[in-house]
Amino acid sequence: MTIDAVIFDVDGVLVDTDASYTEAVIRTVAWLVPGAVVDRDLVRLWRRTGDWNNDWDLCYGLYAWLSGSPRPSAEGAARRTLAELVDRARGTLALDYAAVQGVFEEHYNGTAVAVARYGVPARVGNDRPLARDEVVLLRPELLEQLRTMGIVKLGVVTGRVRLDWERVASRIPLPPGVAIATDEDGRKPDPTGLRRVVQALRPTGFVLVGDTLNDLRMVRAYAEAGAERGAAIIICQAEDDAVYRDAGAAATIRRLDELPAAIRELSR
Repeated sequence: MTIDAVIFDVDGVLVDTDASYTEAVIRTVAWLVPGAVVDRDLVRLWRRTGDWNNDWDLCYGLYAWLSGSPRPSAEGAARRTLAELVDRARGTLALDYAAVQGVFEEHYNGTAVAVARYGVPARVGNDRPLARDEVVLLRPELLEQLRTMGIVKLGVVTGRVRLDWERVASRIPLPPGVAIATDEDGRKPDPTGLRRVVQALRPTGFVLVGDTLNDLRMVRAYAEAGAERGAAIIICQAEDDAVYRDAGAAATIRRLDELPAAIRELSR
């Protein structure tokens, strides 16, 4: 396979969001369901098992699951759709989707930004946004390695809304001219955003570097539409390799620095 372009997911790939997005999910659900046990292992299970790339959906899904009765197992619930979980919890949810989204945004972006951007009432009162704790993972040295391999076409397909992408983009050492698609361009696994970026880059072949099943499903949906030029490389923990390989990942890696070696292997 000839690869001359790399398209990156952002959260968990270019940016470590464990202390921001993941923590915001945990705090949001704990605020919604006091006493509920919500930790990083649970969040990772849902992201790995089901269609939970969007953290607003994830918060509302966890809220519905924890509020419904009888309650299926965490893994069983993660394999259900948001609509199914909400239907099971009908009559027990005190807050609707928009309100839960607002609580999440208060934790992630801070109350002032959440109220101004989404028009939600202030419920949490958070003046220290978790977004401040994000750590950029992409190093200029990796981009130089890609350049020496002949890969200069770069793109981003992120589940972030555009304003959240623009806030972090200035800290990521990507060169000018990177093709970008955000949540407004199509929510994963819808391949619309990916198609837009690929059309802008016009690669011979590309890899999409992601960290969720929906990243992988997006590439697969793009291929099923008749475009055969792409493959997915998934960043995951070792125990999750089989999940992503069985779902069609071309390769799995532990951290972003392993990307050049994985591309070389695919290019043989």
